[in-house]
Amino acid sequence: MKIGAGGLQAMAAQEVSRALNAGGPKPTVEEALLQGEDLAMRRMRYELNQAVERMRRAAEFYNQPLDFKVQKDKPKIKARDRRSGAGREFTLEEAEAWLAELYENKGRNLNGYA
Repeated sequence: MKIGAGGLQAMAAQEVSRALNAGGPKPTVEEALLQGEDLAMRRMRYELNQAVERMRRAAEFYNQPLDFKVQKDKPKIKARDRRSGAGREFTLEEAEAWLAELYENKGRNLNGYA
């Protein structure tokens, strides 16, 4: 049986695409966060995630081995230096102040957080 020229191959591809599209689109991370908790907590988590992304970009820009993550049990950001293992917790306000100081000093005191 010939498979080329739009025969069985095209029908099989259409069948597979229908099966894949049947599930519907997956919600993004932000949408999943917004659907699960109350509005104030969802907003806080979203802002914390945004701050973590800005902190990661800043650390990467200044070539510093720092890891950041949002803690699940409390609204804080945990920062860790991969070289020394030193860690620190930030609230959202402290993270914003750290970023403002970092941008103001242009990275001169990046390791001064620990």
